[in-house]
Amino acid sequence: MRVAILAGGSRGDYQPVIAVGRELQSRGHHVGVTASTDYAPHLRAAGLEVEEIHADAMRIYREGTVAERMAGASIGRQVGALRHQAEAMAPELARALIDLWPRYDAVVSTALTFPWAGQLAAHDPRPQVLMLFVPALPSVWGDASMFATRPGRSARNLVDGLRGLGPGMAMGSPVTDALAEHGVPRGPRLRAARHTLTVPAFIAHTPRLITPRRVSGRQIVLTGYPFRDSPPGTTLDAALEGFLADGPPPVYAGFGSQSLEQTREALRHTIEGALAAGHRVVALRGTGLAETSDERVLVVDGAPHDLLFPRVAAIAHHGGAGTTAEALRSGRPQVVLPFALDQPFFARRVHEVGAGAAPVPVGRTSVEALRRSFEATEDPALRRSAALVGDRVRAERGAAAAADRIEAALTT
Repeated sequence: MRVAILAGGSRGDYQPVIAVGRELQSRGHHVGVTASTDYAPHLRAAGLEVEEIHADAMRIYREGTVAERMAGASIGRQVGALRHQAEAMAPELARALIDLWPRYDAVVSTALTFPWAGQLAAHDPRPQVLMLFVPALPSVWGDASMFATRPGRSARNLVDGLRGLGPGMAMGSPVTDALAEHGVPRGPRLRAARHTLTVPAFIAHTPRLITPRRVSGRQIVLTGYPFRDSPPGTTLDAALEGFLADGPPPVYAGFGSQSLEQTREALRHTIEGALAAGHRVVALRGTGLAETSDERVLVVDGAPHDLLFPRVAAIAHHGGAGTTAEALRSGRPQVVLPFALDQPFFARRVHEVGAGAAPVPVGRTSVEALRRSFEATEDPALRRSAALVGDRVRAERGAAAAADRIEAALTT
């Protein structure tokens, strides 16, 4: 079967797609994946066919107003801010989607691409399944929806979810308009709603963090996170290996590719808080961190999380879906500093399941708060709990289970 995976986002969004795509390939399927120009080489190097979207998605994100609009906003406004990125990419996205659609037998859509897949499928039907890496569905349950703002069961969680879903659907309207200009008609709202509620869907993440619930009248299935392990023979950089060997396990501090002043400040506070708690630090440069002369801190451009995380004392990160999953798998305690979108949900759930300290949101950090957080990760009970969660996550078969769900949905 020729399967198109309609993917998009940052590097963390593509990593699990690669894992699932490679698993489908191993089962004899021909797999093509949409990718913006900045990530297309990454997917080709993994052996996947790329349906290239000729736009630099992360440059648009960083140089435009998307990140600034997210800072301090409600989750609904944060989702809506992504509309500005969709506007910039809409013409090229529409071209790529129309070009690839006739060449594939079935489609796997994701949270960002689902509305467009529905519009094309209504015009030219294809079997379709929705693969989510975040719980982007409204629910009354605080442990089942990224829109939830309260633990446990609360009607407010559902209200907040519905408020967040509206901007999410509107986010895709620039691409919907661009498709319509190519002759792909917009579907009626009722048909779009029916499509949303009935297309087969699953969440490719761990049930240790997201609780399986009935959402929108159907049971949501979790497959486990589709980890993409480093190739055999991969090693850490020599300087990093030397730093790890030169003292007790350090803490890791990294916040992905965000480069706003709030995230730079949060990273500075994290490093200083870890040092104040008596730790050495491996810090990711990507947030905009400058060099340091402090011999207790090693600044790196990147390192494979699956190789580094099991060797650190604690992991401080922004709460992205992939980083959170890797941190859980390592069994090391976490300090999560969420910024936007799904990150507050993952930060809260990491703490609730006993795998990390209480969240410290970006914009409300301080050296003292981070010092206390790192001291909390030294609690033996927390370390045992994080290790137990890690054991259970490592036993999951996320990529294979996701491929099972895709095959079942697309061949019935």
